[in-house]
Amino acid sequence: MGVLRAVGLAFLATWGLAVAAAPASADGPPSEIFGPYHRAPNYDATPGFYDFRWTGYYVGAHLGGAHTQFEATDTIFIPPPVGPEILAFQQDGASVTGGVQAGWQKQWEKFVLGVEFTYGALSFDDTTPSPLFNGEVVRSAELNNIFTLTGRLGYADGRWLAYAKGGFATAHVDVTLRDTVEGTVASSSDWATGWTGGVGIDYALTLNLFLGIEYNYMRLRSDVPQLPIPDTHFSDAAIDIQTVVLRLNYRFGGPGCGGSPPCR
Repeated sequence: MGVLRAVGLAFLATWGLAVAAAPASADGPPSEIFGPYHRAPNYDATPGFYDFRWTGYYVGAHLGGAHTQFEATDTIFIPPPVGPEILAFQQDGASVTGGVQAGWQKQWEKFVLGVEFTYGALSFDDTTPSPLFNGEVVRSAELNNIFTLTGRLGYADGRWLAYAKGGFATAHVDVTLRDTVEGTVASSSDWATGWTGGVGIDYALTLNLFLGIEYNYMRLRSDVPQLPIPDTHFSDAAIDIQTVVLRLNYRFGGPGCGGSPPCR
């Protein structure tokens, strides 16, 4: 839980950074905070958000829930006429997930193109006996530390931004097989790799602070060790991860408005 505690502190730090960067007084009219009110191509009727632009570098934190499914097949090669017996071996579980992200994006008219790097921590740790060996073979699977690198394509409407993302994903996976009868153990520890895709919506609370919600799906492939049991095989594992997270991003630099006069 130490990693998730650090993620929570990062989330609060992002909020604190945005509050510290806000104007010292908000008693005046909105134009004193965000700039003059001006009808422009990306017009937003909300005072202070005329011709708003999403362009810029940003950092932030996210927090939410995750569901992980770890599936492989166990095979016993039985001589003819019976033939091999194959059975899917599935483990799944839900957990809290949280992490940080950093990215860059640029807006052209109403379209926004960008790239983003994320780190996420989750806690999937499950031990289950294999149904193919009458419970004599037990598998433990543990997954944490997810990294993604994705491209983003969005559509902006004033202070709203809807987007889709997709790219590379990797996670650290530990797998252990234990033969409870013979006492033998086989284990592996490596980085499972695959792809990810997702969708999300951001809302500009201020010209530099964005709040959003995002859904992600990840499909990874991981090695599974082999126990020295005659005429058996343990396949590689397919890992499915789904997350729903709340995101808070802080954009560096100027207010990100276009047109004339400038926002500040």
